[in-house]
Amino acid sequence: MQDSSEQRKIFDAYYHYVYAVVSRILSGIGTAEDMEECVADVFAEYFLRCENVNPEKVKSYLGTTARNQAINRYHSLKRHFAFSLDDDSVPEQASDEDICQTAEQEETAHLLLEQIQALGEPDASILIQKFYYHCNSGQIARMLHMNPAAVRTRCSRALKRLRKSLTDAGITL
Repeated sequence: MQDSSEQRKIFDAYYHYVYAVVSRILSGIGTAEDMEECVADVFAEYFLRCENVNPEKVKSYLGTTARNQAINRYHSLKRHFAFSLDDDSVPEQASDEDICQTAEQEETAHLLLEQIQALGEPDASILIQKFYYHCNSGQIARMLHMNPAAVRTRCSRALKRLRKSLTDAGITL
């Protein structure tokens, strides 16, 4: 177990990163309190399991935990929101949002993420870091302890495999 000063250093170093991951997923459905609570849950989870986490992998552990916690919170909020819509006390509000298009985009994003994860590691991490977080080959290589040339090669090959798997699944982007 880490002492409180070490925990504070971890918290200060990664708070904004964890908050960014959480807010990306919960924006539009969660309140600021929901996001803060989710961030607190992420750090609580880490501090409970920090002995089992490689010190060089703290950021990736926190990012993965933040994503998973936020997705769980998103689904929980979505269920709660769906129940509250049945309540007669909720006033009806018009929206400019195209619900069908949004649902289709969410479904496509979900299928795309499944196909990326099916590529396995480190290919999935390389693609996510490159195209979602906009990291270059050198940054990804440092994160994954690889050579930048190997990252570029794996990225190229993973993209080819991803295109084929998406085509086979009937997904066009």
